[in-house]
Amino acid sequence: MIFFDLGQTLVELSSLKLCMYNSLKKNLTIQNVNLNELMYEWGYKTHGLFLEYREKEFIDTIEIHILALKEVLKNYEIKISDRVARMIVEDVWYNFIEKNKLCPNTRDVLVKLKKLDYRLGLITNSELFIVNGILKKNKLNDFFDVKVISGLVKAYKPNHILFEIAIELAKCTSEEVIYIGDSEIDIMGAKKVGLKTVIVHRDEIPDIEIGIRPDYMINDLLELPNLVSKINKINLSK
Repeated sequence: MIFFDLGQTLVELSSLKLCMYNSLKKNLTIQNVNLNELMYEWGYKTHGLFLEYREKEFIDTIEIHILALKEVLKNYEIKISDRVARMIVEDVWYNFIEKNKLCPNTRDVLVKLKKLDYRLGLITNSELFIVNGILKKNKLNDFFDVKVISGLVKAYKPNHILFEIAIELAKCTSEEVIYIGDSEIDIMGAKKVGLKTVIVHRDEIPDIEIGIRPDYMINDLLELPNLVSKINKINLSK
């Protein structure tokens, strides 16, 4: 069984910034404010709140984006209602669902892994409607036997509970599972429950300060089928 992270592992997140900018431009009537700077501040604040709230009581992705937006606008002395904030955030995500693109070689690799009789799954920090929208847009639904989504579990990676649920739903043991992510923080929970871990480098700065190392590292998804075969041979020889 091979589980994948979704964002920045299989699906590029680069278009999310443009979606944020466009939604601010469409839904806010403000002057003398650099919307590009506002968009970046919103993104940084969202990331910071996400890191903060994943250690607290669960708040879903949409709510975190709303909180971040309102905090950033407050710094500009701009007040908006909860209704308008929600409209802006939901507009961002529905546009992202329409505009997102797969990471290079994603479909070819998924097809090859399926032909090699591997079962595939997703473990992602997201909301159900976002995941369903992305999979439908890219015609990926048929590839995945198991989907574990933070918005349904009410916990975020790296919480190990998502990986435990994934193993249970897949009806396999941890020794039979490989997890593919794009960062050290992404694989923390997988390592806690004994999964083999692989990081696909996407040019981000590694989270080396957390002291987590993957079992394997690749620079392109095209390397994955051969790596998985190698891992299986090692396991069978034990």
